[in-house]
Parts: sequence; structure tokens; C-alpha cells
Amino acid sequence: MKTPEKQIPALKEIIEERKGKTIEKLSATYAENKLPLEEYERLVEYINKIESERELVVVEKIVAEYDGDNNNSSPADYNDDYNPPDAGYRHYNNSYSNLTVLSTRVFSGPIKSGTQSVSILGSQRIDIKKADLEKKQTVLNIVSILGDSEICVESGIRVINRAIPILGNAEMNQKVSKQERSGDPELIISGTAILGNISIKLLKE
Repeated sequence: MKTPEKQIPALKEIIEERKGKTIEKLSATYAENKLPLEEYERLVEYINKIESERELVVVEKIVAEYDGDNNNSSPADYNDDYNPPDAGYRHYNNSYSNLTVLSTRVFSGPIKSGTQSVSILGSQRIDIKKADLEKKQTVLNIVSILGDSEICVESGIRVINRAIPILGNAEMNQKVSKQERSGDPELIISGTAILGNISIKLLKE
């Protein structure tokens, strides 16, 4: 039986090897124009700092999604609406997941049902107006890992909170429910807050 002293270096070697393979896969995905330079650089920086297998598993899944392994459509099929990295703001592109890593970002614009927005050790705010939603029902999947996700909705939207907190919080302000009216467009917030926060509140005009 191996001693703990020998097991720990072995585990570190395995993690380093997996980190290298993950960066290689991410680089190939970037070369295929499946994600912008900003996301690529942030993910590489984050991967290099990873020390635990738990963190690595999460990033491996995200990289797989960008590569299309876990999604029938490419999650990073970017269009001309993408703003330069320093802008800190861009419209939704309905064909891919929004990602915030070790930064603060604000998103706004039309949302296609099924859009996913992920925050890892970062802070994201999503401003949603009635005109941004599909006519009947729109599902927005939020994943907040050691980060904060704030969803600000315009008055006149019926919001259903189905996000699941795991050692985190997923809360909706009571004012959001009180302003609901019959016939309002419906927004379903799904997803998970893992050691992070998801908050839903009214959009301030």
C-alpha cells in the first residue's frame, strides 16, 4: 500500500496531466473559432491555477460544452454582435453559453429559451425586458460556481424560480412575484448555485 507521501505527488501529477490535456482541447476549440480570445485567455489562466480535482472536473465540463461534446449545437458560435474584451457588455447570442470567469460582466438583449449563463469565481448581471423574451415561455439556465449571478427583470414578467442551491443561495425578491399579471410572458430560471448565489430582482429603470 502506498504511503500518503507517495500518493499526494501521484495525484498532483495526474491533475497536471489532465490540466495540460484540457488546455490542449481548449486551444483546439479556440482555433476552430468556437470561443473568443477573452474567454480562452481567462479559462487558460484559471486552469493553470487549479489545484484540486473538484475544480478541474467543473472546467473540463465547460470546455467540453464549448467543444460541442455535451451539446448538439456549438455553444460558441459567435456573431458580429460580440464586443471587444474591454467592453464588459454584449448582447446575447442565442446559440451559445455566456461565461464569466474571474471577472464582472453585464449581459442584455434577446434570449432564446435554453440559453445558459455560467459564472465561475466571478459576478454576472443579466438585465431582462419583456421584449427580450419569447412569446410564451423562456427558460434561462443559470450556473453560479463560487460566484454571483444577478437576474434583473422588467415589471410585467412572470418569473418561476427553479434554481437549486448547493451550499449556496437561489432567491427571488418578493416584489418580482407581486407585480405579476395574467398574460405576462413567462421566464423560468433553472440551474444551480454551487457555493455561489443566484438572485432575482426587479430591473430598476
